[in-house]
Amino acid sequence: MLEKYYKQLKEKVLTETMPDGLKVVMVEKPDYHKTFAVLTTDYGSLDEKYQVGQGSPKKIPAGTAHFLEHKLFEKENEDAFTRFGQLGADANAFTNAYQTSYLFSTTQHVVPALRHLLQFVQTPYFSDKTVAKEQGIIGQEIQMYEDDPNWAVYMGILSMMYPESPMAHDIAGTQQSIATITPELLYDIHHAFYQPSQLTLQVIGHFDKLEVLETISQTQQLFSGNSSSVTRLTPNLQPAVNLSDTRQFNISRPKVAFGIRINGKPLRGTIVTKRTLAVDLMLDLLFGEQTDWYQKLYNKGIIDSEFDTSFDLIREYQFISIFAETTAYQALEKAIQTQINQYRSALKNQAHNFEQLKRATIGEGIQRLNSLENIALRGDDALSGANLFDKIELLQDLTFDDILVTADIIFQGAVLQRFVLQK
Repeated sequence: MLEKYYKQLKEKVLTETMPDGLKVVMVEKPDYHKTFAVLTTDYGSLDEKYQVGQGSPKKIPAGTAHFLEHKLFEKENEDAFTRFGQLGADANAFTNAYQTSYLFSTTQHVVPALRHLLQFVQTPYFSDKTVAKEQGIIGQEIQMYEDDPNWAVYMGILSMMYPESPMAHDIAGTQQSIATITPELLYDIHHAFYQPSQLTLQVIGHFDKLEVLETISQTQQLFSGNSSSVTRLTPNLQPAVNLSDTRQFNISRPKVAFGIRINGKPLRGTIVTKRTLAVDLMLDLLFGEQTDWYQKLYNKGIIDSEFDTSFDLIREYQFISIFAETTAYQALEKAIQTQINQYRSALKNQAHNFEQLKRATIGEGIQRLNSLENIALRGDDALSGANLFDKIELLQDLTFDDILVTADIIFQGAVLQRFVLQK
């Protein structure tokens, strides 16, 4: 068992890899009454093509990861949620671009709940009847998202930055794509991406680590031999073509999204987390509420409290997105472009502001350590191998020079794209 101690945070992380490849991460919190556990596969909506061994490449319909997440809870004679309820545990699951996670929290019956989590996730049951039923349920969910203007503007700018790519596809898929999902397809995907060597189990809170490891060891004996070589096939990303696009929508005020696609070699490891932390702070220094830039546009009525910036670095995809609700989106576009063009002068003499923002962000991160769920889910474990403790340490080591270097990487040659929803 590997042990890593974070001296400044006074936190300890225990890591064990089981004989079948399942990775177990434990954070003991003996002063807590609750235990939180999450079982994750780094398979998400971006995975739309894969290869098993030397076999032929296989395509995955958009929305399959999300569909599979829903169906794993339903077994032939029971629902996995029901058993969690009987054990006094609250359970949930989620799918995003790069992972699918199944989780529970409880103050009692930790061992039975943990055993149930491992068993139901690794024991698939699919039939034509249950798949058809789920196609109807998720079809309604897709329609709900299509009627949401915030989701529409977000997907609109993604489609402009990454045309015809998995990033431009809704996590839930489309009515057409989910209609092609079959039980056989789900079994194939489960065998490829839910084998023990693809899974990570995190247990945080009040528990006995030896008892937990023994429970895992006994339970995993049921799934021995479930392994094969799987290769994720990455898409050939097409260049962005359109600089602006508009879509009609039933809204009273235009919603606008701006995007900056950052090209370059895919990043791996903790550099992903460090880059994300640096860009988040950089965007705050350039566009945050405390800046003269923001206050000037706010006072003119060009932006309001809906204005927001974000940065995403997910495998081959790296981009900045900016959102606003305004009728003056052309004036806003000009202001954003000007700030980008003069980013060096805008960042000059901001070392003091950087230190203030950094301290505030570190404080927020330390506050999150009071939540078992945050420890498990607010890290970049599945994406870069950095947990929440690592993120805080990386943030502590970040310098203003890092911000300046990152700004050069991000903004030199940057192209601003615009997507508008209007009535």
